[in-house]
Amino acid sequence: MNYNIVVIVSVIICAIISMFISYYLVLFTMGEKNSFFKIIQLILTIVSMTTFYAPIKYILMKYMNIEEREKND
Repeated sequence: MNYNIVVIVSVIICAIISMFISYYLVLFTMGEKNSFFKIIQLILTIVSMTTFYAPIKYILMKYMNIEEREKND
């Protein structure tokens, strides 16, 4: 598996996890009738995506035995 495919898969997994977490957390705390529901959900999604992306990418790379290439410019 290619490194680029691992990155795409990890982004998709992070997006799904982040959307579920942010939706249910905001629904539990604020309710769906709040006017800031989508804005707060978007902010929580961005925060959780940045939190979960690196560990999931690392786990996938370790599982698939892919090494990240370093380019010397």
